[in-house]
Amino acid sequence: LCLLQLNEMITNPTEGQFWQADHIRPVYSGGGQCSLENLQTLCTVCHRERTAKQAKERSQMKRRSLATKYGCDITKFFVKL
Repeated sequence: LCLLQLNEMITNPTEGQFWQADHIRPVYSGGGQCSLENLQTLCTVCHRERTAKQAKERSQMKRRSLATKYGCDITKFFVKL
């Protein structure tokens, strides 16, 4: 965090600035149930980094699924006589 944010955390702490609860297995990959076995606590900075990494992974998965959805088998272009 930048110095300004760190100073704000020290002088005016509020809920959610230090620790975040998160799923160990992400929701987008089937970890929607948040039992204690699928719960972890991360510092806010680590949570932000992990969330950004997961967003990138979800985006890549979505692009791959769209590519296979609209991709086609070239044998469909050959006409049988």
